[in-house]
Amino acid sequence: MIHPAGPASADFPPPNTPPRLARALLNAVLFLAACAAGCALLGRVAPFPEVPGIYPKWTHFREHRDDFDVLFLGSSRFYHQIIPAQFDAAVGAAGQRVNSFNFGYDGMWPPESYYLLRQLLALRPARLKWVVIDLMDLDFRLDERTASTKRMAYWHDLPHTLLACRDILASRDSSGKKASLLAKHGSLCVQQFLNLGRGAETVDDLLAPRPPRKKDYFWAPLAGYEPHDRHMEAGERESFLLAVEGLKKGLFPATLRPVFRDALAAIIRDVRCAGAKPVFVIAPTIKASENFTAVPDGAPVFAFNDPTKFPQLFDPARHYDSWHLNATGAVDFTRELAAKFLEHQNRR
Repeated sequence: MIHPAGPASADFPPPNTPPRLARALLNAVLFLAACAAGCALLGRVAPFPEVPGIYPKWTHFREHRDDFDVLFLGSSRFYHQIIPAQFDAAVGAAGQRVNSFNFGYDGMWPPESYYLLRQLLALRPARLKWVVIDLMDLDFRLDERTASTKRMAYWHDLPHTLLACRDILASRDSSGKKASLLAKHGSLCVQQFLNLGRGAETVDDLLAPRPPRKKDYFWAPLAGYEPHDRHMEAGERESFLLAVEGLKKGLFPATLRPVFRDALAAIIRDVRCAGAKPVFVIAPTIKASENFTAVPDGAPVFAFNDPTKFPQLFDPARHYDSWHLNATGAVDFTRELAAKFLEHQNRR
């Protein structure tokens, strides 16, 4: 059929083609959908990100995951205060042979610690029977010095970003501060979802896998524990002793906020689904608001935050600052922790 040149008329209508705008929008939607699918696929095959400090421990645990019965996971209050070899020896002396690993690290609060724990459980460690978790409230704050680093971004998958956002919305912060924090966490979630900068790393790992870089980490022969031999300075000692005297006057149970309670219930469920038993520990602390005496679903809580019951754990000579025990204090804390663990096992 031959179309005449010139403008369209009733006898010769224009071809029935979709409008340019609709076609452009359709192309844009298809492009974004393809990008989202590609990012999701990359997220499934990409290796664990090389987060400073976290990645070496992750690699060590992955390589030896079937060797451990007990996993300690938490902040610096685990990292520098729980000695796996001493714990294993104390429990073994009571007739229960265990092999434990300390996956504590500086500044590791939930939601980050809960994300990491789920990644460790996904490795399916064959012998894991107990997961000992540092009982700390959710912390949605972002350190401005590290807000754009891998350490801040790697745990921002959708579930844990939503957890942080729920906690922000439930907080008493101003509307402006909430909006700013929501935007920052959302940006980190997008960055994590898009796997920015990880394409070449993934392709290189798939096409030319290389053995992990070996480095002599101080914690490696100590099963994840790193001691501190420093001592508390005189000025800090005075304020620490004042705080301890305040705790001796009485500790009151801290209420679990709804968002925190839901997060605890979810992590307890995931640990149990992996075939292990969750145990929560309140490390020695002068923060009275951390006195969480009960968690959901009957999970046990070992509390060491009462200076009247554990005076040695609040001795300034056993601390390197107000919040952490030094190497001497770590020996005392590990001994008390092993005793609580055995007491709980015998009671069960």
